[in-house]
Amino acid sequence: IVALMSFLQMDFEKIMKIRIDDVDLANKHLTYWDFGESKSVTIDMPKSSSYYKQLANTVAGETLATFLTKRFQRIGPSTAEKFAEFANLKPEKRIGAFSTDELVQLSDSLQRYEDFLTPDPSCLAPLGEEPLRKGIDQFFKPDFFDVIQRSASAYSGFPFVVEMGIAYGGNIPSGKINVYRFANRIPLLYDEGSDVVLQVVNETDWGRYKLKNDSPVVIVSHICSTRIPYKTVGKENVADRPEIEKELRLALQFLLRKLSAYMSKRGLAEAEKKRSNLYHKYLPLIAQFATELAGKTKEPDYKKLIKDLSTNVEAKE
Repeated sequence: IVALMSFLQMDFEKIMKIRIDDVDLANKHLTYWDFGESKSVTIDMPKSSSYYKQLANTVAGETLATFLTKRFQRIGPSTAEKFAEFANLKPEKRIGAFSTDELVQLSDSLQRYEDFLTPDPSCLAPLGEEPLRKGIDQFFKPDFFDVIQRSASAYSGFPFVVEMGIAYGGNIPSGKINVYRFANRIPLLYDEGSDVVLQVVNETDWGRYKLKNDSPVVIVSHICSTRIPYKTVGKENVADRPEIEKELRLALQFLLRKLSAYMSKRGLAEAEKKRSNLYHKYLPLIAQFATELAGKTKEPDYKKLIKDLSTNVEAKE
């Protein structure tokens, strides 16, 4: 108001009797309605005037560099400069002066640029790996289980964290792979068929990880976000946003690699145990027959060999 009073050379009493109707920065015109005179007045705004400069800065907005550093998390001047170079835009140019093509270019570049730091997850409340680990162990008593909490990511500007756990064997029944879904610590009980978690699970090649579709496996997923992209107002299934789907897939692949390593180790242990049982069964007979064929009375000491085999089996288990 002070700048306007100075520009129009009016005191406070008079400035309260006018109404600004239009500001044409391109043609440097200002139009106002004077209630005292009951008429519309249009005046020129010299480009050198401080009021014109103030209006121009307000309308044009911040520079690209300032826009990035002030409006986005974890973007400093250096990152803003690198992004501007990547997007082929001038960091000192004001956002309001961007053409339509430049705005589209800015939007596309924000989606494609991969060197932004992950968003700050301090506003989120994930379960945490340890509580998830304890819960899976307590409820399923599995032979194997593991959990992972992915780094924070974002979709459409909303930060989110994916947590996932997997369990095998124990009290888990065979027949199908069971999936338990949670979003912001709330269980999702219905419409699981159209959920992004089930989509990721169903698209997984289980044979690649030495598993079958009817293996005794439980998958627990938790998506924590400031805004969960539910498909319906019932909030029972999560939409397949590419960013969330990617994080879920990476989490599941990590856990399946761990489970696959366990299955391989267990398979080797079972094979070794089977081999040891064969030795336990046939070595005494071989020792007896060999002694008789050799015409000896004392059998060879095969018990030490059996003991060594048993020790190897226990170590691998």
